[in-house]
Amino acid sequence: MNNKYKVVIVGCGVAGMTAALYLNRAGIDCIILEKSMPGGQIVDNGNIMNFPSYESISGSDLALKMLKQITDLGVPVKYEEVKDIKVDKEKKVITSKGEYICDYVIIATGRKPKLLGVKGEDELRTKGISYCAVCDGALYKNKDVVVVGASDAAFEGAIYLSKLASTVTVLYRNEFRAKAYLQEMIKKIDNISFVRGEVESFSKDDKITIKTKEGNDIITDGVFIYIGQIPNANFLSSLDILDDRGYVKTDDNLMTSIDGIYAVGDALNKYDYQIVIAMGEAAKVALEISRR
Repeated sequence: MNNKYKVVIVGCGVAGMTAALYLNRAGIDCIILEKSMPGGQIVDNGNIMNFPSYESISGSDLALKMLKQITDLGVPVKYEEVKDIKVDKEKKVITSKGEYICDYVIIATGRKPKLLGVKGEDELRTKGISYCAVCDGALYKNKDVVVVGASDAAFEGAIYLSKLASTVTVLYRNEFRAKAYLQEMIKKIDNISFVRGEVESFSKDDKITIKTKEGNDIITDGVFIYIGQIPNANFLSSLDILDDRGYVKTDDNLMTSIDGIYAVGDALNKYDYQIVIAMGEAAKVALEISRR
């Protein structure tokens, strides 16, 4: 097995695949290491409406198109979880299955859903509680569901679920944080309603009971939680390149304090988390490496 590459890309989301595309076109050998499935969090998005050249495309379709493009070019994608990175003259990327030697590393691991951390959440994960409407929405066709949160992702999830579920209740704590166009869109959907409250606990008999801190109980078939994101970067803790929130710190060229280790996409602490921005960052880093 070849375990030596010029560049190892950690993460097979849109940023990682864009970096691979640009590196491949520049004649630089690279590999992508991914611990779960291609596409990252965009696979949760059923309706991307701001991606150039498409009026609308699902996240899963976009991910599959990008994956096909890079694999057709010969870019290897290995499904292995990266556990650590060791730095010497060369970089050593240690995975669950082995190790890879390289000159450059691009961190493109993105973020993952934040948990509520309330009683019953862990016990009911995959048993009525989900964090991905696109992944699990079909399980609740003609049933009642609750979406917890009022962010862009929460509203996008609720809109997607409204096409499958009988009713969708959006449970939000303080105020809507979703973009204005999503707020306008969701208010026009007849089977979506809104309840203000904060989750205290979950329990399940035949259905799930959501107990709120306001003293109300909501009975539902399924719950989809969208309350924020945390970076997938714990494996980098030994390198001292993370900020106090766990995001990767970089300079203006997207390189960390360690020469040759870059970070792109949602692993960065920034204001805007958008597909095209992550792709642009990845292209920038790939071009930077090609000039070195």
